[in-house]
Amino acid sequence: MTKELLSQRKVSSFSSPTSSIECQNANHSISLFDRISVHQITTYHWSLKESLLGLSSTGVPAIGLWNRKILDVEPAQAAELVIDSGMKVSTISLAGGFTGGNEYSYKEAISDAIQIIKFGGQVNAAAVQVVSGPRAGHTRNHAKKLTIDALKRLGDTAALHGTKLALKTMPLPLAENWTFLNSLDSALEIIDACNHPAVGIALDPTQLCHENKVQDLLSEIASLINSVQISEFNSDTTPQNSFSNFDIIEAIADAGYDGFFDLEIWSEQVWRSDYPNLLSQLRLACQTETSSEF
Repeated sequence: MTKELLSQRKVSSFSSPTSSIECQNANHSISLFDRISVHQITTYHWSLKESLLGLSSTGVPAIGLWNRKILDVEPAQAAELVIDSGMKVSTISLAGGFTGGNEYSYKEAISDAIQIIKFGGQVNAAAVQVVSGPRAGHTRNHAKKLTIDALKRLGDTAALHGTKLALKTMPLPLAENWTFLNSLDSALEIIDACNHPAVGIALDPTQLCHENKVQDLLSEIASLINSVQISEFNSDTTPQNSFSNFDIIEAIADAGYDGFFDLEIWSEQVWRSDYPNLLSQLRLACQTETSSEF
């Protein structure tokens, strides 16, 4: 994403109430069967071992790890559990907090992130998700500088350990204690300033709902997409009805993203649900796609 494109988007972004996607092949559709991952945040009440067993028994090929669950056991034991399970790792969440909020200093946030990245290298994680931290009394420019400096440093560590960083944005009020980056543009500005091959974005299709010319945008940022979060699942029997914004999910794949689509749902209702049943419904929805596989 170039600075010139960001400048253009300040004028054209969010100019349409709905996303405009024109599929090159109306009959073409992504198959999610081998591309779906389930994040531990979705199965909130399962331990690491329970998550690995539950996903594996349902045929889900990949897991998104949560560092809080990893810390419930020794790191070496956690890595052994993941490796022995045969599960692939889509992402690890969550590093960051570089602005000094939540009682973490910049130095502590960097040290914590390095440990998560090293663990990511051990389990061959595709990406480590990162949040900037809230403004925490800083000017916005200073908060941006802290985040950029941290991402440059951690980008080198990620590259050394064979993984990448995926910068997360969050809408308000959810973002209040996590990040001052509340829009796609704000994250892309940070990534552009970093200019580091290991630093990219964690994309949620809902971020693109009100974008104009989605395909053009995705073609520009495809190389920066290091993880994709699916934040809603409706337990239907077809991907088009089970996943909101399924057309955008297809467009992300068509743009060249070849990683996992990580089901990461922050919902009390989902957290209280029957996880084996949820996973069975997820598998059924992913398997019932009849169009040609992406």
